[in-house]
Amino acid sequence: MKEKERADVVCLGYFLKKKNLLPYLEFLQKEKGFQVLVPLANSNGATCFEELSEENSKKIFLDSRAFFSAKKFFLPNREREFLFEKKAPSFKVHETVKHRQKVVFGLRSCDLHALNALDKLFLDFYGYDSLYRNKRNTCLTIGLECSKPGKNCFCDSMGTSKPDFFDLFFWEKKDGFFVEIGSVEWERLYCKKFFEQTRETKNKPMEKCGLKLDTENLEQILEKNFEHKIWASEAERCLSCSSCTQICPTCYCFTIEDFFIPCSKDSERFREWDSCQLQQFTKVHGGVFRSSRKSRLRQFVMHKLSFFRQQHSVHLCVGCGRCIEACPVKISLVEIARQIQKNPIGGN
Repeated sequence: MKEKERADVVCLGYFLKKKNLLPYLEFLQKEKGFQVLVPLANSNGATCFEELSEENSKKIFLDSRAFFSAKKFFLPNREREFLFEKKAPSFKVHETVKHRQKVVFGLRSCDLHALNALDKLFLDFYGYDSLYRNKRNTCLTIGLECSKPGKNCFCDSMGTSKPDFFDLFFWEKKDGFFVEIGSVEWERLYCKKFFEQTRETKNKPMEKCGLKLDTENLEQILEKNFEHKIWASEAERCLSCSSCTQICPTCYCFTIEDFFIPCSKDSERFREWDSCQLQQFTKVHGGVFRSSRKSRLRQFVMHKLSFFRQQHSVHLCVGCGRCIEACPVKISLVEIARQIQKNPIGGN
């Protein structure tokens, strides 16, 4: 299947009334046959993406970006890769990859850019990751405008505040949404019953984030301060709980586990999330090569703000601020970077 292509023409514009939002999503689900994923407020007060149902249709969360991103639908926290059976002198593999056509509604600009970063890795760099590729190729995205940044958001600093990489994008108006077209596949989401042409235009850019980070030459500055004292001082507070990597929309580290069932064809291989903040993550035959919390915290920040960009041309951090919100001791990669920029000390 070909990768999605960007729309080359600008449409006159469409409008969807707010009262028609839920009926439209239900139309995509019941008439078009999509699995529709929406941001919801759950019973614990957390906001996350889940499948739309009759029970939760009144709980769609539109106020701000969800606390949990939609990453789990593209990189599940635990996923079977295949079944295998021993066939001397080799193995016989049975792939079990099956994915429903789905629509993710309510992705904010930062999360759309997060998917682009994952695409850079799993589609462009690795070339062929069937698990990820099949999910992306069976998914259409509907973005939603952020009218106001969150307390810990800094997406404008990371260049991710401008919506991109979507099929449709909804700009909220007083009584509806201006609909912007982003790909040639948008017609699969179109329904004349709900969309009407309009002379409305999309809104002005979101107001600036309160949290700021200067990214000019940031990669080089961080690398020249690999032994800056802030790594050690912040590591003293770090709990190595991995909350930052679990909540991040772009963290992708995983481990592989094989489960052998004697005399059975049902032996399985699973892929599941892992974290660079856990000590055993870097355990090799010679020991653990990133054993200190200082080295693990530094790896997280450097990967987000330096290493990934040098290899893939985009930052792995999209400025959503989730890692700051989730951290029990409120360690901030933004504050770490700013302190290094303010007081660079080279290799001391």
